[in-house]
Amino acid sequence: MPERTRHLAVCVLALIVAFAGLPALAHGVSVTDFQDHRITLAHPAQRIVALAPHLVENLYSAGAGKRIVGAEADSDYPPAARAIPSIGGYHSMSVEAIVAQRPDLVVAWASGGTADLVARLRGLGIPVYVDAPRHLDDIARAIEDFGQLAGTSQLADRAASVFRQHIAKLRAQYASRRPVSLFFEVWHQPLQTLSDHGLIGDVIRICGGRNIFADAPGLAPRVSMESVLARNPEAIVASSTTVDADRRAQAWSQWPGLRAVRQHHLLSVPADLISRPTVRIEQGAADLCHQLNMVRKADDRIRPKINVNERE
Repeated sequence: MPERTRHLAVCVLALIVAFAGLPALAHGVSVTDFQDHRITLAHPAQRIVALAPHLVENLYSAGAGKRIVGAEADSDYPPAARAIPSIGGYHSMSVEAIVAQRPDLVVAWASGGTADLVARLRGLGIPVYVDAPRHLDDIARAIEDFGQLAGTSQLADRAASVFRQHIAKLRAQYASRRPVSLFFEVWHQPLQTLSDHGLIGDVIRICGGRNIFADAPGLAPRVSMESVLARNPEAIVASSTTVDADRRAQAWSQWPGLRAVRQHHLLSVPADLISRPTVRIEQGAADLCHQLNMVRKADDRIRPKINVNERE
């Protein structure tokens, strides 16, 4: 082979190898968000702004954390997220602060009160992906979508797959066990709970729990104490930042007729592990599943005694 031909062949081979290592850079990317809006980018996003803390976390899970150039002020996980420039707080994000970061992609949360902001950004020609997770698998879907948009699909798909495997394992372990009736306490005054129409409803079902307000209208309805007393749950569950444990126990101690209070089944799960739609919700689910199983075991220990008394 002539020297010139050999040299050309080596150069072509080198280019093939180089582009093989960066497949996503060779073409555009396109996904459909949770509101059926199609986002198409000429090339994977290099400068991303995230308008909610869980979006930052999911971008990191997708391998795109280093692409984030702006984030909502409360973004704190993983620890590296604290160094991301802030584009404002929950109620103070502005178009100007976002545009100043020169993003080629913005990711928003449908429940974050950002509809007007999203419309204005799109009006400026900035691509916006809107996330609206209602079920656990939506977390995996969002991570996969972020991987597509950032050109990090290999990492994103692996993270989504591992998350699905962990959830499937919990479901297989707990979902078919004896149901434990529970009240999920979002807030005490006024008394607020969650229906089964969202992520935490999925978690409760996976753990073999039975939400006493599963069929309530809306995602976070207010309820009366009378309705809680009437449904008499075996456990009361709250995120650990709702109120401190002593104040919560004192508040519920006024209702000793409730099974959950009488049997000391006031359970809690760290808020970030149960309320944020990220892969860490699997840890919160595992925690809740374990605690509900302890309720089952405690009930199994006292149930024979109850039966004996009834016979007497």
